[in-house]
Amino acid sequence: MSSRLRLLPLALLLLAGFSPPPEAQRAVPGGRAGFIADGAGGCWIWVGGLPANAEGLAGSWTGPCPEGPAEGEGRAVTTWREAGREKQMVYEGALQAGKAEGKGRLSHYEGGRLVVQEEGAYHDDRFTGGRFMIPGAGLVYEGGWFLSGPHGEGRLEVDGRVFEGKWELGCLRSGDAWIAFTRPPKTCDSPAT
Repeated sequence: MSSRLRLLPLALLLLAGFSPPPEAQRAVPGGRAGFIADGAGGCWIWVGGLPANAEGLAGSWTGPCPEGPAEGEGRAVTTWREAGREKQMVYEGALQAGKAEGKGRLSHYEGGRLVVQEEGAYHDDRFTGGRFMIPGAGLVYEGGWFLSGPHGEGRLEVDGRVFEGKWELGCLRSGDAWIAFTRPPKTCDSPAT
């Protein structure tokens, strides 16, 4: 059998794409994080945090996906509409089993305008530290991150003012007061919300 004939079944398999992710693992806007399928090759990419009114959810992946979930280095783009506005998340970096893992950069856009960007380390699709910025607010944070806010040693700069030290779940003690980022200051004396 010639090498071309042996490669034909493999080529047909690659062109066929993958079946969609199992129903129980699919993303449900407003309900649960999960996989969406790339429209071109059927690769699965993980998305979460989408509001219930998200419409027209679509994704694409430019890297490899040997068995369904995206795997390795590449670029994942997730787009949707929310209250008539176009929104987009672009992740560039390493994915493992469809989720961000290792070094990467996630950029959030509204109507084509960059609104939030995080760049650094990811584990199980969660940002664990690096640089977080909100360009429109003149805000840049660099340091550790846990779940949804600064945690551990970090530095927050807002319009030229700098707050630096050991953050605890989005709060930094400054004398008798709290500096809060990602949660209301009045909650800093209580467990994370």
